[in-house]
Amino acid sequence: MVLHADPEVDAVFCGSDQIAAGFVEAARERGRRIPEDIAVVGYDNWEVLAAESRPPLTTIDPNLEVLGRTAAQHLFAAIDGRATPGVHRMPVQLVIRDST
Repeated sequence: MVLHADPEVDAVFCGSDQIAAGFVEAARERGRRIPEDIAVVGYDNWEVLAAESRPPLTTIDPNLEVLGRTAAQHLFAAIDGRATPGVHRMPVQLVIRDST
């Protein structure tokens, strides 16, 4: 765990809100305070988890509904022979809560 590898770490970005919530609990068990000692940011803005965590998680909201719809549209276009190759970027939003 990062807390063992680098005890001086003061911020962590996690790949999901679920991982971030687990990290917060693990840090708390080791006597670290969030956000005073370590700032924690999650990813996906799983509202039920992020808003109800203690403290509520700062997170990146990739707007999964729009992302999924866009992915499906690209898939259907490809099936119809109208593939859209390349990198497709989607906007995200930083949702600031109390973990940072």
